[in-house]
Amino acid sequence: MSVTLKAYADAALTTELSQLSVNQKADGSTGPVDVVFYLGSVASNSIFEATSDPGVDDIVLSIADANPGLGHEASEVKLALSSAGLDTAVAGAPLSIGSSVSSGVPNAIPVHCRIEDTTGTVGLSTELSLQTNELQETAL
Repeated sequence: MSVTLKAYADAALTTELSQLSVNQKADGSTGPVDVVFYLGSVASNSIFEATSDPGVDDIVLSIADANPGLGHEASEVKLALSSAGLDTAVAGAPLSIGSSVSSGVPNAIPVHCRIEDTTGTVGLSTELSLQTNELQETAL
């Protein structure tokens, strides 16, 4: 069974994030672009935890690269729990969310993301995606 914890484009969790669109100039002059998305679930009364050691191990969000060495790399992306955290975040490093996340709009976690294009290539890139460690969803 899949869990209902997903990435959303808005804090109200109404628009599931199917892709993250960032416009950058091919000459690299755009610089880093910061965006915010939300990790949450609209399910009622559920809690999400890592299956490895529920309630102890952290939920970890990372950038997965379907084609390492081709196109964009995970190292072009920083993740943080605050805008200020992006300044010290390590590019390509996973983000620990905490040992549990509760469902419901008020519990949505804002995830700050900084993207810096190092390719200078014009086009649509789809090789990067979000992934979490293995999670379980428990009804409360």
